[in-house]
Amino acid sequence: MKVRVEIDPDIAEDRVMIEARAVTPVIADLIAYTKRLDTVSTTLTVKKGENVYFLDWDDIYTLYLENRILQVKTKDDCYTSSLRLYQVKEMLPQYFLQVSQSEIINLHQLDHLQVTTNGLVKLVLKNKDVTYSSRRYLKRIKEALNL
Repeated sequence: MKVRVEIDPDIAEDRVMIEARAVTPVIADLIAYTKRLDTVSTTLTVKKGENVYFLDWDDIYTLYLENRILQVKTKDDCYTSSLRLYQVKEMLPQYFLQVSQSEIINLHQLDHLQVTTNGLVKLVLKNKDVTYSSRRYLKRIKEALNL
């Protein structure tokens, strides 16, 4: 697939044009992704105590449920969100991956992983936090990481 970018300061509004021989699944995904770009938030609103913060997606390491409350973990801190995991999942950029029913990780913050003898995947993040995937999500993890 070739990509061509033309910069023209005289145009009134940014636009994206896709030229393809046919609408394949890849092209359909590209169209859907492009349409979502204007509606996708670049931050997540979270709380810590009485304070409200706006976290950039890149700063988030993991999102997980603990006692039915969504926890948002960064390098040094942990926050809570009033949203449900499935609601946040719809907002997340492509580089986030659900690794279990109750946890999503940022692949940009993944340091390394190890397949355990019982079939689980041990995921070690750059902040040295460790989490495990469930077997149910093993196929998705392998596909996302090209394993």
